[in-house]
Amino acid sequence: MNSSSLLTKILNDGQNENEQLVSLAEEQNHQEFSANDDIAKQVEFIITNSTRISLARISQYLGKSKEEILLIMQRLEKANKIIRIKDIREMACPDCEQVRIFQIFHCPACKGSNFKQEKLIDHYSCSNISPANSYVDDICPKCRKKIRILGCDYRLMDNYYVCNDCLEKFPQLSSDFLCLGCNSRFEIEKAKWETSPAYGRYNPN
Repeated sequence: MNSSSLLTKILNDGQNENEQLVSLAEEQNHQEFSANDDIAKQVEFIITNSTRISLARISQYLGKSKEEILLIMQRLEKANKIIRIKDIREMACPDCEQVRIFQIFHCPACKGSNFKQEKLIDHYSCSNISPANSYVDDICPKCRKKIRILGCDYRLMDNYYVCNDCLEKFPQLSSDFLCLGCNSRFEIEKAKWETSPAYGRYNPN
């Protein structure tokens, strides 16, 4: 190969390499735009199927930073696909700061979740308190006397709970919270709180 042919080959190889680099850059940009479009579609779907939802919650749903999601939200807002509404203050996990929290209700005595809601009857003469359905034909299951006058012989206790494990009766459930991110369980006193912008579906009417 003479010097002229060698120079031509070097130049051609350099041109081919540049073309390949340009092609790779264009492909990367195309993939990034496609990925952003996919994320935008997911964001729009989540918001349009919610009454309102926070920036923090969406970023955690999709595993993206708040900054990335905020840019997409602002673009969707300008396109009149979503609207910005009041900020939301949400409970967050004290360990990982996730706002994806599930509330767990339980018996205040044994902490079990095997409970049922009942109407209770408190029979004054023998101090029996048991579910209304245990008073068959208005007969007290403890003393076997008939209950007659509401407010005089007995009182009806609506919306009470009975634990199927320890049989404790209580007017209110206890609760704590489970983080769906790190599986940490905590009480409300230990929770963190996060405020972030909220968005909802666009309604021109």
